[in-house]
Amino acid sequence: MPRPRTQISPHLDYADLTQRYVQCQDAGEKNRWLVIRLLSHPKTPMSIEQTAEICGLSCSGVRKIARRYNAEGAVGLVNRQRLNPGGNRLALSDEQQRLLRQRLQSAPDDGGLWSGPKVGEYIETYFGICLHPSTAWKYLRRLGLSLQVPRPVHHQSATLEQQAEFKAGLAGHVAWLRSLFPNREIVIWAEDEARLGLQPIVRRVWAPIGERPSAHHSRRYQWVYTYGFVHPATGASYFLLLPRANVSMMQMALELFAAQVNPHRQQLIILLVDQAAWHMSQKLQVPPGIFFYPLLPYTPQLQPTECVWSLLREAIANQVFDNLDALEDVLVKRCQWLMQHPVIVQGKVGFDWIQAI
Repeated sequence: MPRPRTQISPHLDYADLTQRYVQCQDAGEKNRWLVIRLLSHPKTPMSIEQTAEICGLSCSGVRKIARRYNAEGAVGLVNRQRLNPGGNRLALSDEQQRLLRQRLQSAPDDGGLWSGPKVGEYIETYFGICLHPSTAWKYLRRLGLSLQVPRPVHHQSATLEQQAEFKAGLAGHVAWLRSLFPNREIVIWAEDEARLGLQPIVRRVWAPIGERPSAHHSRRYQWVYTYGFVHPATGASYFLLLPRANVSMMQMALELFAAQVNPHRQQLIILLVDQAAWHMSQKLQVPPGIFFYPLLPYTPQLQPTECVWSLLREAIANQVFDNLDALEDVLVKRCQWLMQHPVIVQGKVGFDWIQAI
């Protein structure tokens, strides 16, 4: 037997319903006004099924809205959170949040790391407010904090002021060379080495929820060195795979790089390098047209080439290779791919402060 048509109590006439619907700013509340308006049309009231389809609701949801309107009138359609905004009030005052943020800058009393339960315990102990652990965890985010793994920084790394001086010094050096050689193009490249080998590299992967992915693991101590040259302004790159990192290998890398990138010596290349022994050695003969510009010690964040190694490691992550030859085959293909996609490389190495010089 079919359900009888739902009757709508005449709390408001159709014109008032239409006006309330048009003027309402709350999306959910506006949809509820539309439900009542469709069900109470004076000439052709719609059925529950038709109304549900138009409003994107279930039939039971439409009936619930109708019953609430019949019982409470217009108040039954209002967003109840606006009527009772208590849920929006924060448990901690602005001053308490400031004190909490200040306390979170140091380790908890047990000497470990902060967690949701520990934050909740601190709030209850010092402010007398009992919070659920999940709410305490949300306070960490509300205070503008996020859970991150710190980036390792050497304790002798350059300060921000020293880094700013280095950047200004590089800009001045480029300007000086341009004044000396007004008819030559001055370009900035960067060079670095990465040691890759048969030790496994583990990286995050997408996996079905509830399943823990695994990666085969076999730790062996054989290495190959990737010499990488990158041009931050364009993303152009040049890679070499060599067996060691020393003066003779660096000499070979420089000569091959110069022959590939600047064969006619039309450019003057400023090459950013770290202060490794094979870069600073007096035995190293830098090809004409290339000028070394040493980076600050223990400050790899100034080295653009450092940022490209993650793209290289992606190709060998979560894999086990039988020998170095198998590893080198994959690395060669990856290096060739990177050299053919300068836009990808430039997205990693295109430091703004270098491009502004």
